[in-house]
Order: sequence, then structure tokens, then C-alpha cells
Amino acid sequence: MGGMNSATWNVRLGDTRWVAKAVPQGEPEKQFHYGLRLSVQVENAGLLAGAPVPSSAGHLTTAVGDHALALLRWVAGRELQGHSASDTALMGATLARVHRILGTEPVTPGEAWSQFDLLADSRDDAALYLRPWIRPAIEAVTARLRRLRPETLTWGPVHGDPAPEHFRLDPTTGTCGLIDWGAASFKPRIYDVATAVMDAEGPDGAQALLRAYLDQDALPRAEIERALTPILDFRYAINTLYYAGRILHGDVTGVDTPAGNEQRLDEARQWLT
Repeated sequence: MGGMNSATWNVRLGDTRWVAKAVPQGEPEKQFHYGLRLSVQVENAGLLAGAPVPSSAGHLTTAVGDHALALLRWVAGRELQGHSASDTALMGATLARVHRILGTEPVTPGEAWSQFDLLADSRDDAALYLRPWIRPAIEAVTARLRRLRPETLTWGPVHGDPAPEHFRLDPTTGTCGLIDWGAASFKPRIYDVATAVMDAEGPDGAQALLRAYLDQDALPRAEIERALTPILDFRYAINTLYYAGRILHGDVTGVDTPAGNEQRLDEARQWLT
């Protein structure tokens, strides 16, 4: 078993391999289904995405106790590396192809802001006060996002967590896939780009990634130049509240020790302060 927000298992039968993934029913299940549908769309367009194998009844998941369980196709290949220029270029090109497959959708100013108002969710109140720097940093990020006007960005379905370990390069075919759609949502495309940049050691280390992404015409250069830093702020703000919440609740799933949560929170602090 493993996984940050889910339970996952390797599954083998003879020479065939899959991944089984379970999430709690309710809101986590809704997001899980959304990501599964996107992975099917991407695979139908010719890119590997670890899409689910339908059940005998044709469903993407099956209820097991109070969880929803999916059986995902195994995508062979190696994980990409965020410190490698060639790998980050492949990340950028693959992410852009995925975005073009998923398409765009219009959004109203109210719908857009509902995705970015980090201070509106009362569940984050305790996390906001875990450290003295957190609330002022979140308020500053929120002010910058209002000036950005998120509704002016290019919106559509996004992967949500295009980290290097979620890309798979098959060395025999040279094809690259994008797996693990559990964080998929409807957001600006620049959200995915900022996440990939964050995991590629920041804007300076992600120049190859950004050039490769731009070459695929998934976003205008002007939009990336205008929005990348404010959305990076937002990504680090999300990490701040997420890891602060994990520290408050003693949640160490997906990390070796509680120090793993503290490390990620400190990375966010360094960026935001």
C-alpha cells in the first residue's frame, strides 16, 4: 500500500500488471471519477494515461466497503527527473499535448474566483494559524491573484499534479505518458504549468520545460509571462495549507516521518516569505 491521499497496490497476473487504487466515497470519489474520465479521454487520443479497466458491468470503479476502487492500466517506463533538462523538456511537451487533448471551457469571474479564494474555506482556519507567517502570506497571495483576474486565463480540465514522477517514458518506443489523475480538476492551464515548474526546481530550472510547452501552442507566451509567478504563489499557498493541515492532524501517509510534512511546509515558507 502507498499513496498520499489514497490507498494503492501493485497487481500482477502472470506477465500482466495493473495498479489498484481506492479512495473514500463522497467528495474524494467525485474527484477520482473526474480524473478517471479525463485519463480515458487522453488514452483515446493516443497518449498513455493509466486509464481504468472497466468493471464487468462497465463501471470505472467498484464499491468496496466505504471506498471506490479502480483497476488502472500499468504504464511501463521510467519516471522523469525534475533536474534533467531533457526530461523537463519532455514534461513540457507532453503536458501541452495533454492540455490540447482536454480542450478549453469558458468560465465566469465568479466561477474563476471560487477556485482561488483560499480564505473562504473555514476548514483551513486552524492551518492558517499554525505558524505566524502563514496567514499574512496567504492574504498577500490572494491580493496578487485578484490583480491577476483569473477569469482572463485559459481554463479547462487539468491534471492537477504533473510532477516528474507522474510522467512515464518508455525507452523502447520513446513515447511518454502521464499517469495518476487523482488531483484532476477544472482550472487554468497555467495551474498545471506552475505545478510542473515548481517540481522542476523553479522557473530558473524549468526553462527547457517552458520552451517545450510553448512550442506546442497550448498557451500564449504572454499569458505564461503574466500569470506564472502569481500561480506559483498560489501553488505554494495550497501546499502551505495542505501540509499545515497534515501537521495539525498528525497525518504521515505518503511520507516516512512527520519531518516530511515539516520539510514541505518549510519549502513553501521559503518561496512565500
